[in-house]
Amino acid sequence: MTEFEIEGRDKEGPIHLKIGVDNPFAADGHFVRGGLHSHVAQMGDPRAICEHYHDMGFDFLAATDYLDITTLPESTDTFVTLPGAEIFCPDRDDLTHIICLGLTEPVQPLKDTLEDVSRLVGDTESQGGLAVLAHPSWSNYAWEKAFALSRSGVVGFELTNRLTWQINGKERSEALWQMLLNAGVRLAATGVDDATVLTDRTVTGQTWTGVLVPRLGEAEILAGIRAHRTYASEGPKIHDIRIESRGTIVVECSPVTACHIQSRGFGVRSVHAEPLSDRFEVDLAVDGYRIRDWISICLEERNGRRAWSSAIPVRVEVTRLHEAG
Repeated sequence: MTEFEIEGRDKEGPIHLKIGVDNPFAADGHFVRGGLHSHVAQMGDPRAICEHYHDMGFDFLAATDYLDITTLPESTDTFVTLPGAEIFCPDRDDLTHIICLGLTEPVQPLKDTLEDVSRLVGDTESQGGLAVLAHPSWSNYAWEKAFALSRSGVVGFELTNRLTWQINGKERSEALWQMLLNAGVRLAATGVDDATVLTDRTVTGQTWTGVLVPRLGEAEILAGIRAHRTYASEGPKIHDIRIESRGTIVVECSPVTACHIQSRGFGVRSVHAEPLSDRFEVDLAVDGYRIRDWISICLEERNGRRAWSSAIPVRVEVTRLHEAG
């Protein structure tokens, strides 16, 4: 954790802030963009599908068909394919769905118990893969179940899922994700299209995950997700997130109309831009006292589409100073 100290003010007067930051985005590398939840077997020829996503500017694609691993073309220097599956309980009308990425062999379907999710996660991890909680809002989890699932060993959380937008408008799980953060559960933010029809331009390629990697490769992408070097996007792109020792949060991104620095409780600060901006700064001397436990960067385009970074752990200690006088 990087620590620094600055002088600032809150509503009552001058303060001293000691700030500790564990910023996963401080790692060397660059962001790559890709799909972590797609039904390739339903869409058609795997090679044509990979070419389609590559032409849309994607750097990787995971095949996550129901209960089965769909064979994809081998990875290249410019496009990585990830084997995976969407696993659930086929014997019950249960909406607990887990995305298993990096599989080398099939895994058993879920049984109708929360405990079996931990078994599935363990089976996935034993193959070098990782698990992601699929479409939480669409699955309509009660808090108790969501909290239990989040502690099963899953690494990622689908913060936004485009297909469920088309189904019933329940694509965003932002509130539940933040509730888990406030309860001490930190999961990597992912965004997915969950595409089933290649030619459906309202869904396919419209939502994705950005991952900070040192180079493009399957192992690097999975490692980046495990390290929470991710963002979930419906459109905006994040290029860099820095928390500088001079006491400034700096966000560089594609041109957007707003940058919301979010945290526990009443959050930190929204910065609005007119015209659009590709760089935003927040002064911690002014807003640092508002941070509680974590921050997340949320970008917003004029059309309302958003992107959310994985949470950055932040510790702030405030000492009140006496004004000279």
